[in-house]
Formats: sequence, structure tokens, C-alpha cells
Amino acid sequence: MPVAELSNLTSTISLGKTQAFRNLAVVPLLDPSKGAAGYLALDEALRRGQTEITEVSDAGSVPQLKLRNRGPYEVFLLDGEELVGAKQNRILNLSILVPGHSELEIPVSCVEQGRWSWRGRGFGGSDRVIFAKLRRKNAESVSVHLAEQNSRTSDQRGVWKYVSDKAQRMSVHSDTGAASALFERYQQDLDEFVAELKPVPGQVGAAFLVNGRFAGLDVLAGPDLLARLLPKLVRSYALDAMDEEATASTGSSPTAAVQSVQRAIGAVGRMNMETHPAIGRGQDLRLKGSGLVGGALIDGDSMIHLGVWSAAYQ
Repeated sequence: MPVAELSNLTSTISLGKTQAFRNLAVVPLLDPSKGAAGYLALDEALRRGQTEITEVSDAGSVPQLKLRNRGPYEVFLLDGEELVGAKQNRILNLSILVPGHSELEIPVSCVEQGRWSWRGRGFGGSDRVIFAKLRRKNAESVSVHLAEQNSRTSDQRGVWKYVSDKAQRMSVHSDTGAASALFERYQQDLDEFVAELKPVPGQVGAAFLVNGRFAGLDVLAGPDLLARLLPKLVRSYALDAMDEEATASTGSSPTAAVQSVQRAIGAVGRMNMETHPAIGRGQDLRLKGSGLVGGALIDGDSMIHLGVWSAAYQ
């Protein structure tokens, strides 16, 4: 298990030139030695018809869905990605690497409290990952449930409250309490963030700062995977940034902001780690400590995904 890879991030990852738009800054995390990961991202697998996601049965189960991967290619699912359709919209509770020709039950959380009725038999993907503060909270609650109950469930009531509170603050109404309404209401703004914050050569990850303060970072298995998923991650943090824009101050200096990213990367290897068998391929590491919370998906000698957030980002 390459725990050493987490400990040695400071020697393998370098920081690119900070990009900024409005009150959101992105620091590219670079590793030019990394080749293409070669996995299909979820949207691509769904679009090809290789992968299908449905309710587990006609009756359905809020915290579980069924995934069928009919093709030979492995498919990567990022924690927090939103699935739209079937009986209610859900988000993925953790990152999963799905083997070819396999069928799995995947743990999810509901982000559409007011609907339990069919809207198509299957789920489609979306262009978003749930807003980052909820993604952080969900990762932390999954870690607690894994440690205490060997369960990958979330704090479902807490998820609904986070969505409801954010919708109220941002003056967004949905008849079904759907988190998707937040992204749809601010779609033009979010598209502007995506247009300004683009991947660069050699980029395998991204660190995000809101109002000059470190919020979180993601590192992926290769630059191909990062390029496909960065727009979703930008939307995730941009929605939080817009929520905080009214309270934006000068924040920290650019130098101090970069130093906060360097400290976070250095702290990853000092976090407490609990290891669990992953759903699909690999091992699921749950991480906490050094002012951070998060998780990592490890397969053999490869780190497929690392996601960590400032514990204060809530």
C-alpha cells in the first residue's frame, strides 16, 4: 500500500501558477512524470452506454444504487458527483474504481428531499460535483460511520439541512428541495468560473482557496482524469465562493495563500489513516488530523484519488 506516496507528496507534486477568478483561486498541482490514468470517467462511461446506474429495485433504497459496468474498461467515480433521475437525485458518498464487467451496489446520499417518484428508470450524470462544503461534511460523516458501524452511509438529515440552508442563503427555491436548483440558478456564473480556471500541462490535481483561505484539494491518478473532472470541481468550489462573496475581504496575500497550500500538502502524510476495503478495486483510506479531513482511494501501488479539505471549511 503506497502510504509513502501520501507522505511524499511534497517531493512528487509541484505548484503551478495560481489562477483566480472573483474570490476563488486555484493552484494547479503538477506531476509531469504521471502518464494517463486510462480510466473512463463516469460521464463518459454513461454516454457510451458501457455503464448503467439504477435504483437497487422497484421499491428503491435511498442510500444505495446499483451500477452495472458492461464493458472492459475500468470506470472512476468521484465522491460528490451528482446522479440525476430515477426516484430522486443522489450524490456519491466516496470515490470508487469500478472493474470492467462488474456489478456493484454503490453508497449514495439524497440531495432532493421532496421527491420519491420515477423520473426515468436510470440515472444520468451531471456537470457538477456537490458544493464543496457539503462534500467535505459528507466525507467526514462517512469516515465516522465506517469506523463505528462499518457502514458507508452519510448523515442524511445533515445533507438535507446543508442543501436547504444554502438554498435559503442564495435565494433559490425548488419544489423538491433539489440541490441541482442551486447550480441551475447560477449556471451562467459557474460557467464563467470554468472558462477562467482551466487545466494546464502536467496537472494532476488542484488546490482551492476561497476568499484567500485554503479550502481543499484533489489529486487524481493522471492528467487525463484531472482534465475531465476539473470543471466539476471548479463548479463545486465556485458555488461556495459565490455564497461567501458578500463577506469577501482582502484575505491573505498571494504568497501566504500558496504557503497554505504547501502546508496542506505537507500535512497529508501526517494525518491519521484508517484503511478499509474499497467498493470495487483497491483500498479506501479515511484521513483525519493536522487540521484536515478527507480520504484516498489506493489501488496496488497507485493513488487513484486523494481528496482533503480544511477541517475549518464548513
